Amino acid sequence: MDFDFSKLQEILLEWPSLQISELTANDSLMDRILQILKEFGCTEVLQKSDLQPLIRHILLRESSNSGCEKNLRVPADSAWPSEADWTSHGVSVMRVGCANSFLLSVALWNPTWLDGGNVGVFTDAFSNKTVREDGRCLADPFITDVTGYEYYSSPGQREAIRGAFLIPPGDTLIVNLPTGSGKSLVGQAPALVHYQDGHLTLFVVPTVALAIDQARQMEQYFLRSKQINQAWPLAWYGAMPEIDRSEIRHRMLEGTQRILFTSPEALTTSLLRTVFEVAQNGMLRYIVIDEAHLITQWGDEFRPEFQVLAGLRNSLLRKLNEAKLPPFRTLLLSATFTPETIDTLANLFGPPERVQMIAAVHLRPEPQYWFYKAQSRVEKQERILEALRHAPRPFILYVTTREDATLWYRILKNAGLKRIQRFDGGTHGQERKRIIDGWISNKLDGIVATSAFGVGIDKADVRTILHATIPETLDRFYQEVGRGGRDGMPSVSLLVYEDTDWVLTENMANPRLISNELGMARWRALYESRKNYTNHGELIRIDLRALRQGMSSGFGENLKWNMRTLMLMARAGFLELDVEPNSMQSAENDTDSYTSAITDLAVMRIRLFRNDHCLESVWEDVISNSRQKTLNAGIRNLKLMQSLLNGEKEVSEILKDLYRNNSVSWPVSVTQVCGGCPVDRFRDNRKDQYHVPIAVPIYNLSPLDLSTWQSTFPHLDPTFLAVFYEPGTPLSSFVSLVKWLVIECNVKELSVDQSSDLAKLADWRKLYRHARSGIVINRELGQLDEEPYSPLARVTVFDERITSQQINKLLFMQRPAHWVFYPSNTADPNYPHRLIADTATNSARLEQLLAVIKQ
Repeated sequence: MDFDFSKLQEILLEWPSLQISELTANDSLMDRILQILKEFGCTEVLQKSDLQPLIRHILLRESSNSGCEKNLRVPADSAWPSEADWTSHGVSVMRVGCANSFLLSVALWNPTWLDGGNVGVFTDAFSNKTVREDGRCLADPFITDVTGYEYYSSPGQREAIRGAFLIPPGDTLIVNLPTGSGKSLVGQAPALVHYQDGHLTLFVVPTVALAIDQARQMEQYFLRSKQINQAWPLAWYGAMPEIDRSEIRHRMLEGTQRILFTSPEALTTSLLRTVFEVAQNGMLRYIVIDEAHLITQWGDEFRPEFQVLAGLRNSLLRKLNEAKLPPFRTLLLSATFTPETIDTLANLFGPPERVQMIAAVHLRPEPQYWFYKAQSRVEKQERILEALRHAPRPFILYVTTREDATLWYRILKNAGLKRIQRFDGGTHGQERKRIIDGWISNKLDGIVATSAFGVGIDKADVRTILHATIPETLDRFYQEVGRGGRDGMPSVSLLVYEDTDWVLTENMANPRLISNELGMARWRALYESRKNYTNHGELIRIDLRALRQGMSSGFGENLKWNMRTLMLMARAGFLELDVEPNSMQSAENDTDSYTSAITDLAVMRIRLFRNDHCLESVWEDVISNSRQKTLNAGIRNLKLMQSLLNGEKEVSEILKDLYRNNSVSWPVSVTQVCGGCPVDRFRDNRKDQYHVPIAVPIYNLSPLDLSTWQSTFPHLDPTFLAVFYEPGTPLSSFVSLVKWLVIECNVKELSVDQSSDLAKLADWRKLYRHARSGIVINRELGQLDEEPYSPLARVTVFDERITSQQINKLLFMQRPAHWVFYPSNTADPNYPHRLIADTATNSARLEQLLAVIKQ
């Protein structure tokens, strides 16, 4: 039986006489309440502090949905919350039924320290209204057939998925899309569409949790599209059984793995040798890096394994070039690329002229921002506990350090919250998996976390994000706020701070970058450890364990600082990294220490671009300039965070400044929207509506080969060819000619009225299967106004409903090759008394073309 609001009232009226063991909830909020009631029935101990916010939540939600106040009647005995308990959670109480019951009704929460106006604080976040605009657009058949999705989530996702297939092999595509817009599918699509043997996608993710979650989702895609009849391991991580590791390696080498989700650590150590074997067998087609902004992080967030990915890519591409094998494509995905990050990635995964970007960025409409400056740590604690008694569930409470995570976890536990857990960088192994499983299955209502929690945890219904700290950058703050409201419904963002919090924030905002003096000392040690690579004189092998002058020992931290030195030099254009497995047959097992694994299993080489790399004056000039750019980016980000808390600007204005990129090569415009903040919460002109941004397609494609057309039809120019057909022509005739064009002329773009019989024809929708690339793009004929330039060969088919306006619009469309099909009786839009067919100079008849290609 379904457990809904009416069933809840029935159970509470008869408590504890009604059986609830067989009930199942119809949504996550009701599921949480049901879990607490079931445990109460078994243990006779009610988790009061966990239940009360959920009851407040359901009362507010039901009142919002129905448009009238809803009530609940609950027992008033000692096992249940008292009148004072309910009141402290923003619930009004009336004694009824001979005083043995409470009639509960919701009370607006409007504390003096937060201004909620007439509607109260957090009120919108209890509703089920959707504030995210519906940006769906028709999916291409090659995606629909493998995912079951009839629509792309947005134009940005559409162009990003198309771009993933259309960029030339060897190129890099940066995908900059908002959270919740389906970035992951961009990287998964190649493995779904190219299901033939020998086509591997390596999908690099920052956390084990994300690897497992992505693998689970990918398995469902495979099963739904009937491409497989049994599952196999799709994720590689430290705790996986050895039998699964062996199967993955075997599948990779025989070309049947198709996709593998893994971490940077595993890819650059335990999987390194196998990946090179796969590449040298010509079977590596894509490297996808999710949350790619992490590659450029410094300071305490610096992860050498992410930095090494660029060197791994360089080495793989070099090996493929030596073997005259086709190179793979690289995809870099994130929702939060700053201009500095884009520039760095373009240099690391370039060359920049071979880096393209799809960007369709709009700010999140779901978060409603609240900020409060407390006068002391004690007051901050009191305010956060008060907010948690009134805030919707589930929630994440973010802090900066592990010590603070432990402290706040204890504070919340002492306040009576039982359905919570702590998650930070020290949470490992089975505990991490147990917490994530509990979070996903609604067994936890809250997480106390550092920034280690969130990336890769795709839970759609998180309603509240609290910060008991000041994040060191606005970027981090926005990423963490983005954990809420992923279902498109309003969410709460509350940051409570006090003056002393700025000390840690300012220290973290200035990343620990190596000085010129120490950097040169480390570089000289690395350079002195060099050995020339015999096959390529320009490559130099270095020892990452090299100790700078004045050091007698050191390993883990020494390697990290050596990597920091190399990355600083790479960003400044001094060198390029190159990483490959060593020649020794080391066991490819994961180790607790990444730093020991990479030195045991990998060879680190560099390619120097300058001869003056050891001159102090050059370091003072070039390296200092590069370092200063990184420092300036951190300072700018911190100042934006200060501006946010000082209430100087509306939140979307500040976020627009952070993510907008005025670069000529990689421009990013940011569509503003704000769910409400202290600056504009009560303004009539608040930017709470927005247009879903349109993404510009990629422009650099592989050269179009029209040699078959030119040899078959030397007298017809394919740049714009009018093809006339008689009304009533069999649909199979169109399919036959266009199929030939797809196969022989590399046509990748089709446009036809989506309501026409031709568009609904199965053979027409399956034309992509005949394309060498495995894809054909289908554009909607009714959206000629929105079609940007794209250097693709195109076929446009008009039927009898053709209009003069459509004819004229098409004349201005630029394509390198364009076959336009007109009914033979189509009137000239400029001279209605004559036909286009009478005056067209570069034209042919459909039956004539078919006759030639069938010879």
